[in-house]
Amino acid sequence: MKSLIQLCLLFLVTFSQNINASTSITVKQSIAAQQSLTLQYEQAPRLVQVIQDSLLSSEQFTIKQQPKAIYWLSAGLYDSKTKIQFQQKKQQVLNSLKTQYTDMGQPQNINALKSLSSWISSNKFIKREFIPLDFDSIRLKQELNPKLASQYLLILPTKPDYVVVLGGVEKNGLQAFKANQQAATYLDLAMPISDSENSFAWVIQPDGQIENHPIAYWNQHHIDIAPGAIIYLDFQGVRDNEPELNSAILELLRHWIR
Repeated sequence: MKSLIQLCLLFLVTFSQNINASTSITVKQSIAAQQSLTLQYEQAPRLVQVIQDSLLSSEQFTIKQQPKAIYWLSAGLYDSKTKIQFQQKKQQVLNSLKTQYTDMGQPQNINALKSLSSWISSNKFIKREFIPLDFDSIRLKQELNPKLASQYLLILPTKPDYVVVLGGVEKNGLQAFKANQQAATYLDLAMPISDSENSFAWVIQPDGQIENHPIAYWNQHHIDIAPGAIIYLDFQGVRDNEPELNSAILELLRHWIR
């Protein structure tokens, strides 16, 4: 397999003769992936061209094996120029979480807040453009095919086998995805704290869409949860600022880079 440096040089030459290209796209399978492609364009390309170029070029990553299918529901386009802005948003949330537990005499709540803080601290967030990325969809509709004129990170992941459960629970983090399993069941496994919402939970689907799922015995009905979704349970009943904190956390989580 070619080295990362060789791959980057290849695509710099292929897609631009000008090192100061107006649009630069870094393509990866996940934020943790060591291999990446760099696509550069002298003029702002349409989204469909970027996706097409990425798909054609992805063969460079695979030798002696078939590439895994892209999980389009979780594919994300992130504006790299917002990196500092979202580092600040992340730190503001972490500071707020720390303030919540520094003078709180409730061990269960403190553990939940610290567990959530640890998860947020170890993950990355950049502004996500909430637009469809499925090639078959965007190539047929002009309104879904904007020009891209900035520096972007394009994540084209494979289908995950987990969901993420966060918020007012003792066990923040990954759980194995199970088909047809409801939010309430995932939350039970994560052990909700007593001072948490007990009627509804938020579900951030892999495409960034937010849904409100019922979790109480009196209002439960089935709503699909996709692999890679985030289930967030509100903190409730201890501090007056909890609604604002929950909203800030939810908005940050929508821009999680997988």
